[in-house]
Amino acid sequence: MKIVVSVMNAGSIREAVAEHPDLLELRLDALAGLKPARDLPLPVIATLRSREEGGFFSGDQTEWYSIVRPWAGTAAYIDIEERYAACAPVVKAEGSAVIASVHLPGMPSEAELERIERRLRAYGDIPKIVVTPSSRDDILTLLHFTLHAEKPICTGVLGQEWRHARVLLPLYGSGLAYCHAGIAAASGQYHVRELKQLLGALA
Repeated sequence: MKIVVSVMNAGSIREAVAEHPDLLELRLDALAGLKPARDLPLPVIATLRSREEGGFFSGDQTEWYSIVRPWAGTAAYIDIEERYAACAPVVKAEGSAVIASVHLPGMPSEAELERIERRLRAYGDIPKIVVTPSSRDDILTLLHFTLHAEKPICTGVLGQEWRHARVLLPLYGSGLAYCHAGIAAASGQYHVRELKQLLGALA
């Protein structure tokens, strides 16, 4: 399992690095005009999150790729939502791996989760499925799916009420645990120090 600190403000990059995560997620939809830097001490996930999936980007695929392209080959990973999946082969050819992501406003059944995983794995190296649960049963379904899914995989939840699943999912096989170092990128994210303490206590 790798700890990922999401960065929403360029001034927070140094603070995030100081927390010694495994990866930095640079949210390009919030970091307007940020250029790739090869001297960053940590591997980077470059993410341009659409408004439809909780971010700030509202352009089409051509505009999406024009922003992401400078990071291909520089970032260890490029996060690509399904709507931009056609860009994945070019990104891979440039040398970056692909996190194929989807962020859902509800909770699919386990069979639906399996279908989503297959679609994401068809173009990405790591499928990332983030859901919005509404019950303990939803959390149990997500944990069961994560435990038995092909690896690598990343699963997560949105919202405050069920945020404890962000700590449990890495223990059940989610390969990436997203957190923040000052400004949360999504509702329910833990601060990196808090997440490390919780995972350390449960490990």
